[in-house]
Amino acid sequence: MRHLVCSIKQKPHTMNTKTLLPTVIKSFIDAVNEHDSDKFIASFAQDALCNDFQRNFWGREAIKKWSDKEMIADKVTFTVDAIVEHYGEYFITALTDGNYDKSKSPDPTYLDYFFTIRDNKIVRLIITKNREKSAK
Repeated sequence: MRHLVCSIKQKPHTMNTKTLLPTVIKSFIDAVNEHDSDKFIASFAQDALCNDFQRNFWGREAIKKWSDKEMIADKVTFTVDAIVEHYGEYFITALTDGNYDKSKSPDPTYLDYFFTIRDNKIVRLIITKNREKSAK
């Protein structure tokens, strides 16, 4: 498995500050920013779980239906702010923007993406609002 090296700000001692980012997460980020539906869904395992703000999408078919509407069509962009590897899990805070309805979103909007990777595929992705960095 290829990894990309990313340096981040100092975190508590249980977290790596020089994170090796798995290729599949880099591919996920590229797919989001390129609005590439096929590349996006290829990042996920067949039976993956994606939880977007307390909504569960199980399996590639459900994830694709959600992502095509809410990520790809809305031209969401993802600018990495921080990356942490913690006990084999990956946490990314990203400035997130796009052509979605922002009437109920803070500006700027920072989201936390929690990745679990197995066999170079995303098996679990949980997305939440980062309350510390997003506008109140």
